[in-house]
Amino acid sequence: IGRMPYSSGAEAISGNAKIETVKQQRVAARLVGEFEWSLYQRAYDGVRLDTTHRRWSGTAVAFHPTQGGFEDAAGLMMRGVTVLGSAATFRSAGAMPAVQWQVFSFRYRDTRNVAARPDNAGRPARSVDVGVNTFGATVIAAPAAHAGRQWDGMLWIAGQSGSWYEQKQRAASVATEAGYQWTTARWQPWVRGGWLYASGDRHPSDNHHGTFFQMLSTVRRYAQTTLDSEMNNTDLFAQVMLRPRARLAVRLDWHRVGLASSRDAWYYGSGATQNRGTIFGFSTRPSNGSRTLASIVDGSADYTISRRWSVNGYVSV
Repeated sequence: IGRMPYSSGAEAISGNAKIETVKQQRVAARLVGEFEWSLYQRAYDGVRLDTTHRRWSGTAVAFHPTQGGFEDAAGLMMRGVTVLGSAATFRSAGAMPAVQWQVFSFRYRDTRNVAARPDNAGRPARSVDVGVNTFGATVIAAPAAHAGRQWDGMLWIAGQSGSWYEQKQRAASVATEAGYQWTTARWQPWVRGGWLYASGDRHPSDNHHGTFFQMLSTVRRYAQTTLDSEMNNTDLFAQVMLRPRARLAVRLDWHRVGLASSRDAWYYGSGATQNRGTIFGFSTRPSNGSRTLASIVDGSADYTISRRWSVNGYVSV
């Protein structure tokens, strides 16, 4: 009870190092996160209950997020945003389970006094009126290495109902990924690839809102440039990770990013950051009728200096 961190999808430890790496990079904070890439970040005020058993664990949360992100009046509770959530996480048998899967659900209610409405309807708003239910499942598999090789796979799927202002919310998102690593080779190369689809709204003037709403995500885990959020977009990606030295990790990513609907907007942001004002937390730019957004090449390197210190370098074109 009180102020706490929270990252959706990372509620329970699997006991498998490969699963944990995939989870932290590609599942955690996809819906609810701590805005870790900004100066002020984000925390949660409320209650969390966990129960842990031999093969499964459960989590229930009820909280308000704090102001943060780029809002310098950080740490103030945003009473206008309420999140209720639950997750049940299961793992396969064994000391190092090969599979972990989870089912989850969230209720996001937003009534902030914020005069911004990030969608394609073109309608004004004096305050936020959003009540979105999100439910879905995650499966991550990573059997033990064999003959110096190890593969992994991940499937994440979510659907949404509820209301978006005066419209009915009906949206969905799916991400599927796979990887292969040569664990005993020099630099331990790990190659991964995948595809994401997050629905967009195709009919701005009807009674349905089809844009997948990412709630309180940590967007930089999935788009290091922070160029786009996983709302009305597609993302085909390939990734190579190398470890030239014990303390040095190198990562190279290629992304082909597009829009799911050319009649919807291009979205960016990480969710609510202020309880009142003119900033919703997600912003839009016009699609101009195009479904192609960008091709991006990212490169990053992390060097561990000591147990408490590390340095990171990043470049993108």
